[in-house]
Amino acid sequence: MPGWVWILLVIFLLVMLIAGAVYAIRHALAALHVVNETGGRIANVFTRLEQEPTPKEVETPSFVLPLEVSADRYADAHSAVIRHQEETRSRHAAVWKRWKTFNDLAR
Repeated sequence: MPGWVWILLVIFLLVMLIAGAVYAIRHALAALHVVNETGGRIANVFTRLEQEPTPKEVETPSFVLPLEVSADRYADAHSAVIRHQEETRSRHAAVWKRWKTFNDLAR
């Protein structure tokens, strides 16, 4: 192999090493920025967790309330669950109806 080919190979090797180092450094800096933003968000969450709860967040336990209040709360929660299940079923039916006619050519 002629000598000039070795020189080209060495130059190519050096260029690839430099390009790889630049690539790695750029991606490391981008990852550092993402980690910094995530750390800031986590710090904000922890500061909010350290704060005292507002009086609005504290609820009276159900065992000290009258039975009708607990029964009403349960009925409201159960109706919300049933409403959510009905919405889920209707969305499911709409998706299957859309997929049933998806490949029809007579549109």
